[in-house]
Order: sequence, then C-alpha cells, then structure tokens
Amino acid sequence: MKKKERIKTTEQEEMTKFVIVLLVVLICVGGIYLLTRAFVTKDLFNNNAQETSTGKVNYKSAIVGNILNRPYDEYYVIVYNTTSEVASDISTILTDFDNRTDDAKLHMYIVDLNNKLNADYYNPQKENKKATDVSSFMFGDKTLLKIKGGKVEKYITDLTKIKEELNPKK
Repeated sequence: MKKKERIKTTEQEEMTKFVIVLLVVLICVGGIYLLTRAFVTKDLFNNNAQETSTGKVNYKSAIVGNILNRPYDEYYVIVYNTTSEVASDISTILTDFDNRTDDAKLHMYIVDLNNKLNADYYNPQKENKKATDVSSFMFGDKTLLKIKGGKVEKYITDLTKIKEELNPKK
C-alpha cells in the first residue's frame, strides 16, 4: 500500500506557524491571568470572593452647613482643623468628654475643617465670633459652639475655656 504524500504550499505552512504562535500567545496570556488571580488578588481559590462590608455611619461627624439643624434641642459642636497644632489637645478633651457619665452631658458633634466640604469656612485670620447663621460662619483652628434651639448660644475659641466648658470640675 502506498502512502499519499501531502504537499503543503508556503501559504499553508505560514498559516500553520501563525496558528501555533497565536495559541502560544493565548496560553501565555491565560497563564498570566491565572497567576495574577492566584497571587496578586488572591481570589482564584477563594469561594467567598464576593465579600461585602457593611458601611458605618458616624453620627458624631457633621459639616458646617448642618451645624444649626441637628436633631437635638441643645448640643455642642467642636469645630477644629485636625491637622493643626492643637488637634491632639482637642482629641484629649473630647476623650475626657466622652468618658463623662453624668446626666448633664450634652450630645457632641465634630466638624473637621480639614474636610474639603468645610474648607470654605476655615480662615484663622478672619474668624467671625459673632456668627448667627451658616453663611456668616468663619472658623479658626479651634472653636466650641453650644447650640440651643437652632441658635449659637456660646462661641468659645480659647482652649482652656473649651476644656472647662466640656469637662467642668465638680
């Protein structure tokens, strides 16, 4: 029995080479994809790849535009720049305030002047201590406001007086 010889043209040979090169490239790309999933994102063998985390709302934070319309009749608002020199002192005062257990303690809101939403209200050289509405607010590095009935009752900028107001000696 005589075997038939197949004759290939140069076009067929080039097409065969092209298909082989294409398969090698696809195998390399697939290998890189699998290695990335296995070692970089580490979700290839993880059955719980769709993990979700629940968001948490910080009810103590506020923005300047909401200072006067909080849901309490009487409360404090501490407005300060978290990148200023007094930020650690304010944090200590707030920790002491949070640790108070007396019934006279009012609710406290914190406004960070370093937040871009509050940046327009931060100018230590033009601080407005007589502000009565949101449009006239202008704060320095530290300010404590006592709000009662939607109006500013106290406006304190001295660190010692802020400490005395929030943590009075018994």
